[in-house]
This record gives sequence, C-alpha cells and structure tokens, in this order.
Amino acid sequence: MSRNVTSVIAGTPVGGATGVRITSTNPARTSEIVADVSLGDASTFVAATQAARQAQPAWADVPAPVRGRAIAHIGRVVEANAESLARLVTREIGKPYAEALGEVREIVDTCDFFLGEGRRLYGQTVPSEMPDKQLFTFRCPVGVVSVITAGNFPVAVPSWYLIPALLCGNAVVWKPADYSTACGAALFDLLVRGGGLPDGVLNLVLADGEATFAGLERALEEGLVDKVGFTGSSAVGSRIGELTGRHLQSACLELGGKNPMVVTPSAELDLAVEAALFSGFGTAGQRCTSLGTVIVHQSVHDDFIARFDKATRQATIGDPFSDVVFGPMLDEKFAQRFEDFLGWIQPHHSVLGSTTTGRITAANPREGFAGDPDAGIFYHPTIVDGVREDDAIFVNETFGPLATDCHRRSTRASLPRSSRSAGASRPAW
Repeated sequence: MSRNVTSVIAGTPVGGATGVRITSTNPARTSEIVADVSLGDASTFVAATQAARQAQPAWADVPAPVRGRAIAHIGRVVEANAESLARLVTREIGKPYAEALGEVREIVDTCDFFLGEGRRLYGQTVPSEMPDKQLFTFRCPVGVVSVITAGNFPVAVPSWYLIPALLCGNAVVWKPADYSTACGAALFDLLVRGGGLPDGVLNLVLADGEATFAGLERALEEGLVDKVGFTGSSAVGSRIGELTGRHLQSACLELGGKNPMVVTPSAELDLAVEAALFSGFGTAGQRCTSLGTVIVHQSVHDDFIARFDKATRQATIGDPFSDVVFGPMLDEKFAQRFEDFLGWIQPHHSVLGSTTTGRITAANPREGFAGDPDAGIFYHPTIVDGVREDDAIFVNETFGPLATDCHRRSTRASLPRSSRSAGASRPAW
C-alpha cells in the first residue's frame, strides 16, 4: 500500500510547486510503489525557512527543561511505533529488517541522551578584572537550522541533527533524500505528534537536489538560515561548504569515506573475517563507514583472503525481510553507478566473493539467494584482491557491495590517499 507525501510548512501540507510527481519504489520489489511524492522547488524551501524564522523565537522562549520533555515524548512515541517504522525503512530502501530495527532504536537512544540536556545547557560566570563586576555567558539557540540528509540511514542520521537542534530551541527545515520520502514523512509525523511541536518549528521539504541547493542559496542570501547540516556525497558537501562559507557559516558536513581495515600477523582471522564481512557488505556496502580496503600483512594474507572469500560466498543475500547479510541497492541510480565501479576491475586483480559479478538475476544467479532475484535491484558481493595504490578502485569510494584487498610486507602500509567520493557525477542529496 502506497502513501501520498508532500512538503509540510508551518503545519500545512503544500502541493508540489513544480507540478512534478515521482514515485518511491521498493528496491527489493521494484513493481511495488511505496510513496507517491509531490516535489517542491526552490521557493518551497525558502517558504519553509521563512516559516521557521517566524516560529523560532516562541519556541526558544519555551523553558529548556520543557523542550526536554518534548524530546522524551518523541522517544516514547518512536519506541511505540518502532516495528512499523522499521518495516517502512525495509520496504523503501531495502535495508534488512534487523538492521532497520536497530536504526529506529538509534532515534530512541538519541532522544534518551538529549532529553536531559534541557537541564544542562549550562553557561558560565567568569570573574572580571573590574571591581564589582561579573561576566556571564549563556547558551542561546542558533536560530533556523537547515538539515539535508541522505537516504541510506533515512531515520537514524536525521535524528542526530533534528533532536539536538530542537532541544536547544532552534527551528528546523529538513530535506530528506528523494528516494526515502516515505520514511522522511513518517519520521516527521512522529516528531511532530510525539513532541507536540508548534507549527513551523519543524518543516519538511521534498525537492530534488538542484532545487534544494537553489533554495538554500536564496535562504542564506536573505538571512533566513543560521546553520546548515548535510549528509551526502563529498562532491555536494564541497559545494555546500563553499556556499555557507560565503555567508561566514561553517556547515556541519558528513560526507563519503574510504575506510581501511588492517589485519596484523597476530590477528584472530575468524574475528577479522566476521568484521570484514559486515563492514564491507552490510547495508549492501552503501554506507560512508563501509569497509573500503583490507590491508593484510603478507604472512597471513592468503589465509585471510581464503576465509573471507568463503564467508562471503556463504552469506545469504536477498529479500530484506529474510535473515540476510544484505538486500538490494537503495535505488536504481546507485545500481547504475555501481556498474561503473565494477568497470574499474583490472586484469591484475583477482575477483572473489561470489560465482560472478554484477546484478543478480535468474540468468546471473547467486547460490543460496533468498527470494526472487529478478524482482529487485540485487548485486553479487565482490572482493577484489591484489589492488595497487594507483588503482581507481583503491583510491575512490565505491558505494556498494565491493571490498578491496591488498597485502604488504609490513603493516605500516600507506592508506588510501584520497577519500573523495567516486559518485561526484551523481550528487546525493
């Protein structure tokens, strides 16, 4: 069953200003529509920041401990709806249900952590060099916060921005990824209903990347945004950092990564393999924290790679509502980009981890696959052994179920020289 979702500004749903509608589909069953989405444009974003600017002073006047109680209520409401929200996460982005439950739990834990901060927003009293004088410092809200998040963690990561921003008396404009809009709308409803937030304190904007950037640029020029938080690609993050810098702001940026794992001669190899399997292939490798390259000491390289290959071949992949290591790609656009990464495999590489590479289909099967491979966007896990430091596959982030391996005579190996996102041509908003 699909739902209609649209932007919400000052408590009122607003129609798509562009007239553009998109559908969010289940990547494990692409024929299933999860949400029918009305997209806004740059003016939608600006209007949301205007509403936030108007609502923020009254919200800041609410005593901080009372705002803390609102955060506590949000945590309890999310906890009560944890299973339904986790199921929606699994349906819309294909994250295995057990992982989705853990992600929802992170919202609850974030609320539990910050609810007490309403009583701990301490300032300071500082002695003055002048007689009969004292210096006081107070913690004040920043003002209006713009939050733009990716969809690989569609509810946990937003909560890390939204909960503390709201607790501290800020008003927020939140733009989730366009491929996780149903999750965004559901979390928005829980936050507003759970916290009893006044209209305009939290606003939801659904728009594509270019419209969002244009709206943010206008809002900054008009002095409507005081802080920006962004999670997504390094390419877009650099544009946002440049934009906010022109307005003497420092954006909070969570971007791509190329993460190494070092296996030493004394390592317990079974534990190392277990860690590499989930860090490399959990969430189908679609995390900024996913394993990029395993750097293995030469003395244990062959043993490690044999065990890693075996464990990966035995891992169950498929229907995310089953007991699987990973499910589908988040969206077709990430599958298309992953095909480019697979094109970086060179003749001097050894390819392990599955019977073949590429998309899993009935014609390109994966042994032990759970479900119907032709129904969704599933890919073989791929281990690339023998990478060199000048290989594109070593230097760049590869967003998908792909891990590389190299070995050195010493564990003082050089790490990837760059953590730039290889997805630069496909901005992830």
